[in-house]
Amino acid sequence: MMNKFIAMLLSLSLISCSNPADKDKTIANEQAFVDSLLAFYQDTIPVNPLVVSTALEKARQTLKDNISSNKLLLYIAKCNYYSNQLEQAFLQNRQVLDFCEKETFSPRLPELQGDAYSSRGVFFSETGQRDSAIWCLHKAVEALSTISNPEIPIVYMNLADCYSQNGNYSECGYYYRKALWEAQSLGPDNIYMFPIFSGLAKLYLELDNFEEADYYFKEAEKVNGKATLYDQYYFAMARGNYYYNTKEYEQALIWFRKADIITSSFPYPIYKAIVEGNLGEIFILSEQADSAHYYLDRSKELFGQAYNQPSFRFYMNGLYASLALLEGNLKEAEKILSEPYDTAEINPQYLYYHNRRMQDLSMKKHDYKEAYLYRDKADAYNDSLRNVKIKNSLAEIDFRYRQDTTLLKKDILLAGVKSEAGRWRIVAVMSILILLLSLSVLAYIILYRRRRREKLYQKQMSVITGLRMENVRNRISPHYVFNVLNVILPAFKQYKELEQPIWQLIRVLRGNLLSSEKIAVPLEKEISLVKDYLQLRMMGTPEQIQINWDISSEVVSDLLIPAMCIQIPVENAVKHAFEPDEPNACLTIRIKKKDNTAVISIEDNGSGFNPRPGENNSKSTGNGIKILYQTIELLNTNNKNKMDFNIQDRRTLSPDSHGTLVSIIVPFEYNFNI
Repeated sequence: MMNKFIAMLLSLSLISCSNPADKDKTIANEQAFVDSLLAFYQDTIPVNPLVVSTALEKARQTLKDNISSNKLLLYIAKCNYYSNQLEQAFLQNRQVLDFCEKETFSPRLPELQGDAYSSRGVFFSETGQRDSAIWCLHKAVEALSTISNPEIPIVYMNLADCYSQNGNYSECGYYYRKALWEAQSLGPDNIYMFPIFSGLAKLYLELDNFEEADYYFKEAEKVNGKATLYDQYYFAMARGNYYYNTKEYEQALIWFRKADIITSSFPYPIYKAIVEGNLGEIFILSEQADSAHYYLDRSKELFGQAYNQPSFRFYMNGLYASLALLEGNLKEAEKILSEPYDTAEINPQYLYYHNRRMQDLSMKKHDYKEAYLYRDKADAYNDSLRNVKIKNSLAEIDFRYRQDTTLLKKDILLAGVKSEAGRWRIVAVMSILILLLSLSVLAYIILYRRRRREKLYQKQMSVITGLRMENVRNRISPHYVFNVLNVILPAFKQYKELEQPIWQLIRVLRGNLLSSEKIAVPLEKEISLVKDYLQLRMMGTPEQIQINWDISSEVVSDLLIPAMCIQIPVENAVKHAFEPDEPNACLTIRIKKKDNTAVISIEDNGSGFNPRPGENNSKSTGNGIKILYQTIELLNTNNKNKMDFNIQDRRTLSPDSHGTLVSIIVPFEYNFNI
């Protein structure tokens, strides 16, 4: 191995000396040298980090290119991480990040910065600082997303592991699937598929979803040809834990022994200590006390100083107590189980097993009252753990289906783009055929999306609501523009001076289009739009209808209200409420504060509210009102304090009056998000 390294180093020196004036060529040669060197040592770093660190440092001293030099420094930091020299690893990693921040932009810089943040995230995760790890890994994704980088699945996998350690299984599943999607785009034969399938299997094992876990374990077994030793170790441990949880102890023993063999080549004994602790527990469950003694003692010895950590010690003491109970040594079991511990430092799962062991001990001592108390404690921990798993499982399922929906929408969008591109390529030859084809494709997409929404209705209500709202808002604009054009066109023929009507029309159309794209608008903008419309509408006959505004100063002008909620009733009143020659026609718009709401009323003294037979509610008064009613109905699904929308014939309020009263009550703290 060293002979090959020396040959590569000598080759670099010759290239650098052969043409010192050609800086660009030197940089390219150094970049190629560094890439080949790292590829050469890639698999050796975890197994023999000190040897690799020495070789990389020697190579770094020959480099002139700063980016290549810092790339080697980054991998030297990784070697120190594997050598358990975390302080030095953090320091060297920080040097690389400082260089990236100060260096003039280069197309190679995002890759170095992304790799540096990714490594730092792993370092933080190793020291238990998972929030800092997640932040660094997101920064890595941000940097690597600007370039084409085949190693981004690693960052997603590390993010998934951090979220899993934090107990956020929905985010964990999301990032494992992002890693899977990225890995699949690289082709079926790549090194990432095995750890991704292993991670998904471990995720579902944590959620007690053994069917899904077994599926991903089997998928991983199909692609384990390119797995590293560490990936094989983690897979064997996870597979062993799967059979441990399904109580198939013979199968668990096989996989833990495989993991034990793999750890024989690892430089640090803690991996073997964990495996042999698991082997000891399997032999306890199989009632093989001698083998259990052997592996537990070996595990304790291999843990070394780490054995004194509260979590490790509590875990191992629990196994020794189980072994003492198996052998009938109640005195030794009681001594071990009576050792003090801090529950804040212990995994709740271990506390559950501890109380079960105390229950077994009390039963064997015939202290049934004490046994009953410990059983209650164990059940409480078990219920708590089960509730957490159920909650996390539901969150993961919800996240998975929301992600599937997002992918479906992207697929539909891509299909639409491809269809449109094809149509424009041949539009000059067969325009009529293309039009028919486009309509067919559009109908197919609409039908497909509708059926898809019906199937996923219960599980994706939020997505369906968003789509319905979009359709509702899009219907308002053409309805309103049609009405405005019908009003303004006669004015063009009647008046010679058209400048003012034209600008009035532009403002009204622009205001309408902007409003139709929004769910909610500020009150002052809605009022401005209505006033522009009324001026435009009354241009020919300004005295026909008296317009009264009564706006309380207690209502703030930037209060959000549903878009066009005043415009539509005003438009309906002007169009339908009055006969052409009706005297004393009056339209009043009032806005006032009542408790914690804004009360908006549109009142006229016209013919009144007369829905068609069989349609005696506010949903049936016209297309615009229908849309407004549907908008408010959808918004109310996400609000505790509901918005109220009502249409009344004034004769039902007072026999002496006539006309229509439209009222909208908007709570001040209303959520307009779908």
